[in-house]
Amino acid sequence: MTSIAATLGIRERLRQRVLPHHEAWRRQDEYAGGCLCDGCGERSTSARASYEVDFSPDVTPQSVKLHRARVKIWQYEGESPPIS
Repeated sequence: MTSIAATLGIRERLRQRVLPHHEAWRRQDEYAGGCLCDGCGERSTSARASYEVDFSPDVTPQSVKLHRARVKIWQYEGESPPIS
């Protein structure tokens, strides 16, 4: 997936509130493969670093898994407030 496609996908997930606009409470490295990236939908592999990002209990969802490159896109795109 290209960076542009990933950015557009993350913007849409933010708009749909599948991904939260809130600042992460905790971020953990996770190198095990098999899970889907909540940012782009692609499967994570052991060769491709990913993170589990946790949020405070009042945020939905409380946790997402993102490839390393998708975390940076999500942080940048999520800085603006959600569109009502």
